[in-house]
Amino acid sequence: MKRLGLSALTPVRAVIAVQLAVITVAGIATVLSLPKFTGDEIAHFSYLQSVAEEGQLPLLGPTLISPQAEAIYEGTYPSPGRLDPANRGLSGRSYEAFQPPLYYLLAAAPFRLAGGDYVVKMRVIRLIGLGLLLAAALLLWRLTVELIGDPGEAEPYFAFALTALLWPGIVLRTVTISNSGLEFVIGIGLTLVLWRAWQRRSVGWLIGAAVLIGFGLLTRLTIIVFIPGLLICAFVVLRQAQISARARWLAAASVVAIPAVMMAPWLLSNLDRYGSLTGSRVVRQLMEPFFNPDGIKYTVSDIPRGLLVVTRAPLAEEWWIELLSPLKRWVLTLLMTALVVLAPLGVLSVKPSERRRQLLVLLALPVGVGLVWICYVLLVLNWDFFLPRYLYPTIPGLMLLAAVSIGRLRGGARALTASAAVITALLAVWWVYLSTVEPFTG
Repeated sequence: MKRLGLSALTPVRAVIAVQLAVITVAGIATVLSLPKFTGDEIAHFSYLQSVAEEGQLPLLGPTLISPQAEAIYEGTYPSPGRLDPANRGLSGRSYEAFQPPLYYLLAAAPFRLAGGDYVVKMRVIRLIGLGLLLAAALLLWRLTVELIGDPGEAEPYFAFALTALLWPGIVLRTVTISNSGLEFVIGIGLTLVLWRAWQRRSVGWLIGAAVLIGFGLLTRLTIIVFIPGLLICAFVVLRQAQISARARWLAAASVVAIPAVMMAPWLLSNLDRYGSLTGSRVVRQLMEPFFNPDGIKYTVSDIPRGLLVVTRAPLAEEWWIELLSPLKRWVLTLLMTALVVLAPLGVLSVKPSERRRQLLVLLALPVGVGLVWICYVLLVLNWDFFLPRYLYPTIPGLMLLAAVSIGRLRGGARALTASAAVITALLAVWWVYLSTVEPFTG
C-alpha cells in the first residue's frame, strides 16, 4: 500500500490504520497473554520440537508430548510437570504428527535460535504467526488492487475485506503455534497468483500457482479446496494462451505433476511409517475414541447442525462458550449466511461474464468446495469435520467478493467505508470483552 502521510489521511485510510492497529494489538496480546497452550497448540509445539531438536518427524501414536511442553501446559515450567504424558491418553501424545511437515521445517530454525527457555521459544514462534498474519494483510491488499485496478479506488474494498483478519478466530488460529498461519498466507497468495494467471492468460503465473498448491498441501491438506479453481484457471489460460499445442500439453501436465512431485517424499514417508499415504487410518483409530466415543453413525440429518456450527467462524472454539445465548447464535448465523449467500449473488450483475466467472471461481468456489468436502468427510468417513477453522484461508476471498457486491451499489465506496468502520468498531469492542475471559485469563 502506498505511504500514507498526515495530509493524505482520508476516512477510509483512517479505518485501515485502525484495523491494522487492532490486528497488531490483538496479535501481541495473543503472543504474550496466554501463559499456557491453547487448543491444539501443545501438539503442534511438540511436533516442532521433534523436528528442531531430534531432526525427525514425530510418529503418530508412540511419540509423546515433550516434558517441556507438558510443563508449560500445566503451568509448572521451568519445573517438571506433575503428570505423565503416557497416562493422559490422546492429550499426552503428539497427535498432530499426521500433519504435513513444511511449517515445522521452516519454524525449526527460529525455534533453535530462541535459546534454552521454552516459554521464550513458544512466544517467538507465536510472533512468527503474527508476522504471517500481517503478511496476509499485505497480500490481501495486492489482491484487492489486482481486482479493482486503481489503488485509490481499491482502498474501500480492502478496508471491508480486511475486517476478516480482525476475527478473533482467525487471529487466534494464525498467531498461536500451528500450521494454520502459513496455510492462511498461502491461501491468499494462491488466490492472488491464480487471479494474475487468469487475468493475464499467463502460463508462468499458472505454473507458479501449481507450485504454491504444492507448498500449501505440504503445509495442510485442507488447501485442496483451491484445487478446483486451479484446474478451471488452467483450462481458461491454456485454451487461450498463444503457445504451441506441445507447449500447452506440457504446461497442463506440469500443473498436475508439480504438486504431486512436491508431495511425493512426505507421502512415501507416510507409506513407510503408517502403511497409507496420509496416515488417515491411524489418525481415526487414535482420535475416534476421544471425539466419537459412542460410535455415532452420522447421516444427512446431521448436516444442518454442522452448518450452524460453521457459522460460528468469527470465534475460535476456545470462545464458543460465549455463544450459549440463542440470540448471539442466531445473530451470528444470520450474518454469516448473508456473507456466504449474498456475496456471490451480488456479483451476478458484474459484466462482462468473463470477469463474473473469474470472481465466482476464484473467490466463491473455494468456500463451496470446502463445505462440500466437510459434508463428504461426515457422511463417507463418519468424521465430524465441521470446524470453521478449516475454511479460514477462503474467508478473505469471500469478504472481498462481498465488497465487490456492495461496491456495485450507488455510493458503494462510502457504503464500504462505513460498513468497514462499523464492523471494525464492533470487533474492537469484542476483543476488549474477550480479553477478560478464557483463554486470555487462563
